[in-house]
Amino acid sequence: MKVLLIQPPYTILKTESRFCQPPLGLAYLAAVLDKEHDVLILDCVAEGFKNVNILDKDFKRYGLSEDKIKRSIQEINPDVVGISNLFTAQTEEAHRICRITKEVDPSIVTIMGGAHPSAMPELTLRDSNVDFATIGEGESTLKHLLETIEKGKDVNHIHGVAYRNNNRVLVNMKDGFIDDLDSLSFPLWKKFPLKKYFTINTPHGANIKRSPFLPVITSRGCPNHCTFCSVHNIWGRKFRKRSAENVLSELEYIVSEFGVKEILFEDDNLTLDKERAKTIFKGIIDRNFDLTWSTPNGLSLMTLDDELLELMKKSGCHSISLAIESGDKRVLREIIKKSVNLERVGTVLKKAKQLGLETSVFFVVGMPGERKEELERTFRMARNLPVDHINFFFATPLPGTELFDICVKEHLIDESLDFRKFKSNLPVFSTKEINISDLNSLVRRQKVLFHTKRALMHPIEYSGKITKRLIERAMDI
Repeated sequence: MKVLLIQPPYTILKTESRFCQPPLGLAYLAAVLDKEHDVLILDCVAEGFKNVNILDKDFKRYGLSEDKIKRSIQEINPDVVGISNLFTAQTEEAHRICRITKEVDPSIVTIMGGAHPSAMPELTLRDSNVDFATIGEGESTLKHLLETIEKGKDVNHIHGVAYRNNNRVLVNMKDGFIDDLDSLSFPLWKKFPLKKYFTINTPHGANIKRSPFLPVITSRGCPNHCTFCSVHNIWGRKFRKRSAENVLSELEYIVSEFGVKEILFEDDNLTLDKERAKTIFKGIIDRNFDLTWSTPNGLSLMTLDDELLELMKKSGCHSISLAIESGDKRVLREIIKKSVNLERVGTVLKKAKQLGLETSVFFVVGMPGERKEELERTFRMARNLPVDHINFFFATPLPGTELFDICVKEHLIDESLDFRKFKSNLPVFSTKEINISDLNSLVRRQKVLFHTKRALMHPIEYSGKITKRLIERAMDI
């Protein structure tokens, strides 16, 4: 069959900067499906990055226009369209692609996958333009689904699929995950518009030093139980890892084939297995890959020590992010449910700075049950850390998380809430302890204090960043 995989346009806040990330998930799917089908890619973000439309007082959209998307689908004339819905905030865009597809030809099969449909398959299938939703890790599920569709057989035996039967939505939950990640083919990047990504040069995190760049993921699954995190909707809770040799083989391939100079390790737990991590970093050094790399998704504090940090730096690491989440022990233990040794934060960051690594830390604020004095402990800790960047993320009740269930149970959110607002830089609910307005003001004040301090310490660096941001804003008007 002819299969078209689509990355929809993005809708973001007017105050946000645009980014363009090579879609790693679609690249893995393409590698699996290309063995049996004619696979094509339409990345609406990369192809229409310069096309920006102001939607209303809060939001803007960038990417290919609806007319161009429709024309592309008409020209390709696919049998199946697979749509990525990785983020809840992009749900509207994913459903728009399904509508456009059915307008072109109602017989085209539409399949939506990603974190949001994995968490809310029934809601996803309420849209009659969506024929199927895949749940969780998609490689084996989508392969089996397409085989079944092509043979005209019933899909009721396929695990990890939501579908309709006599106008009823049925959900076959996931029954397992891929244990042998080495069995997966490397992402099929040759199908993607790599030159566009390299030219635009604004990937996830945007903290890159060199180009060409590509994202790489070396493990899946997270054993932690953070109440706000939705990653288990896709990867599950069991930590699964590729062998160091398999990772190094992929790095060798993308360096030789595409001239890659920078890697974005997109793992949630890159260093959880420290010995495997050391083998990967030593391999980068021994094979003279000439790579620089960073960890935009963050690293676990408990895995880092002086030896590992030194090896990371030697292998090309220039930037690390640490997910601290809170400066208050009770909030960490009872509300966020994450184990973080706060006493080690300063030590690890100090060592990183000594090595010349750029450092960022993540905090999550506004959790239900978090008191103002506990929030102030987080702010106080953030102000005193030897760090380059502070990120205060508002607690976002992503579907499929414990936080979402709490917010629904306590009536902090309702079904009418605009999914576009489910973003970490926008508070969407008040708690009994802190209302939205106060939380917004408190965070804004801390950001001003932090950036003022950094600007005074590094005036040339900050003037450059401000100029770049003003140019980006001007281009979006």
